[in-house]
Amino acid sequence: MGSCGLKNIMIWIRIWIRLLCGPKRAGVSRQLVIEGAQRKKLEVYQGYTEQPVRCICEIEDEDAEAKTVETIMPHGHVEMESKFKPRKGRALVTFGRSQYIRKDLARRFVLRPDGGCPFIHDESAVDGEVYPLAQTWTVNLNKRFYETFEQIDESTVDGLRTFKECMTKLFSSSEVDKYPIRCYKMRRGQVNPELVFVGPRDLMAVFLQDSDVQTYFSISANRHGFKSWSIPKGKWFPRAKSFLWGSVMDDQVVLFTREGNSSMTVMVSKEQFLREKQFGEKL
Repeated sequence: MGSCGLKNIMIWIRIWIRLLCGPKRAGVSRQLVIEGAQRKKLEVYQGYTEQPVRCICEIEDEDAEAKTVETIMPHGHVEMESKFKPRKGRALVTFGRSQYIRKDLARRFVLRPDGGCPFIHDESAVDGEVYPLAQTWTVNLNKRFYETFEQIDESTVDGLRTFKECMTKLFSSSEVDKYPIRCYKMRRGQVNPELVFVGPRDLMAVFLQDSDVQTYFSISANRHGFKSWSIPKGKWFPRAKSFLWGSVMDDQVVLFTREGNSSMTVMVSKEQFLREKQFGEKL
């Protein structure tokens, strides 16, 4: 095994032990990470606020066929792929704001010989340079969800139409008519105090190569991207989510901590971040 592979294994073991046994940011100075980011010409903010809107598709028919869900990002990368079995309390979800993907990035999805991609609505976008996109993932509609979100009038949500069209392609018009798309908004604005880092993709990639930075964020990084590690509440074994670097070096990206069923470091485009969130104080 090469030295690079051994180094990655040691980082993974260190992250796993800390996730299981220690405080979230143990062992690495917050100020060290801030100064390291600023030396790389990244902007650093003290947290962010959000009050997101979500579109929900809850197909309650347990006899419905299981589906493959691709969470496609606006820059064309697949954030994750998972199997989804419809049932009451288990749903598919997307952002309330409209999203788009450039046609050149969408081509590999929509031209598949098996019938294209249900999460990209390409039928009504013959003209123009983009297709409507439903960046879709799974969610549990449990007590915590309904305590956090309240249902709102779907006519006020601009991302509803695209999501409905995509869910109709994924399931069927009869199933979507029987179980209509619903829209929810977080009841109260939420403040996340964790640090937020903003800058071009190339400088962010250099910043994340530092081993102390990787330990701080519970990630393992290489030249292709990084894996973010977390442990869901009530579980013992860590899970990882991969984030790949885009090809455009000056694309503006945001690195931040997402809180939910677990605490996880994630990365999105600056444009996507600002659709639902506002930066805190700049440091």
